Amino acid sequence: MLIDLEISRRKIEKNLEKIREINENIIYVLKDDAYGLGIENILPILIENGCNYYAVAYIEEALEIKRISRERFSKEVNVMMLNYTEVEDIKIAVENGIELTIYSLFQFREYEKIFSEILKEGKNNIKIHIKLNTGMNRLGFDGDEIEELCGILKRFQVRNENKRFLEYDKKGEGVKTVENRGKLEIVSIFSHISDSENFEKTEAQVKKYEEFLRIFQKMGIDYRYTHLQASPLLFKYREKYNYDFGRVGMAIYGMEPLLERVGLEQVINLHSKIISLRKVRKGEQVSYGNNGLLERDTIVAVVPIGYAHGLKKQIESSNSYILIKGEKAYILGEVCMDMILVDVTDIEGVSVGDKAVIIGVQGDEEITLLKMAKWADTIQDDILTNFDKSIRRKIVE
Repeated sequence: MLIDLEISRRKIEKNLEKIREINENIIYVLKDDAYGLGIENILPILIENGCNYYAVAYIEEALEIKRISRERFSKEVNVMMLNYTEVEDIKIAVENGIELTIYSLFQFREYEKIFSEILKEGKNNIKIHIKLNTGMNRLGFDGDEIEELCGILKRFQVRNENKRFLEYDKKGEGVKTVENRGKLEIVSIFSHISDSENFEKTEAQVKKYEEFLRIFQKMGIDYRYTHLQASPLLFKYREKYNYDFGRVGMAIYGMEPLLERVGLEQVINLHSKIISLRKVRKGEQVSYGNNGLLERDTIVAVVPIGYAHGLKKQIESSNSYILIKGEKAYILGEVCMDMILVDVTDIEGVSVGDKAVIIGVQGDEEITLLKMAKWADTIQDDILTNFDKSIRRKIVE
């Protein structure tokens, strides 16, 4: 492969230090294959640095974390699901100690039957997190649904207390009383802030969250933890909203969570190399379309990375550049499927084979994920998670 994506262990560890300065109790978010960097690459670094609690979007990711932690480290770690879990996957999740998120009455009613069957077997406890909608309006229970939710939860908690229930035959007639060893545990009640930069909106969401928590307390629902913080809230208000846990994803990978920089270290260096050099006269065209008309005689370098690899095509209209020999080489014309053309006229001593940095540091220059996101008119997460799986990921010390 002509493209490498290097991941710095040292910079991840530096970011962990900055996160833990604010909140030591963190759920580390490895969703979407650790933001595209590979769970198999990021998880070992985190485990070796004492991280024991993780969050993912999909069951496959949760099982991968469990497998790696058990096989490579002989260790059990906590994993919570942030997304919907298919009913057919619930049993395997519970058997592996994976914690589920419940966010709607429809979803909970869908799960009730399989939950009851699992508890009846008595082999495993079911661990759940309750998500509340405090203003994001994505997933989560609204305030007027909480009492009904509490009613369902109380039925399970009564069962937990009684520890015995009737086993029925196919006609619905009681046959015998059996012991129920399984238990439904509410690990946490949590929510998510939509705009940490906006103090008034944030305070309104926090106030609503606190009001919702009081309903659970009033209804006598037992739960263990609370968490509201994600990376932006953590760095914007620091310890103010710590609660029992924080959930941190983007900050691990050095993506700046706020408008102003907070001193995180970008952990990736994405680079390729020059595969061709060509002298092109003023007035001639490079790449597709009519956008690549040259205004001077130009030395054009070809670098084998394009939109098929996840490089955003939108950057072609933003005076964007890559780094060659520590200097800016501006992109000419349109981004191609697997190549870009750049201007190296003013860079001395350029040769075929020279390293070309697309994201990262070279010399005194740096191209950050935030800068690339601005060129593409998108967000950092969109840049990082879109690099093609064919690009080799490599941990560097």
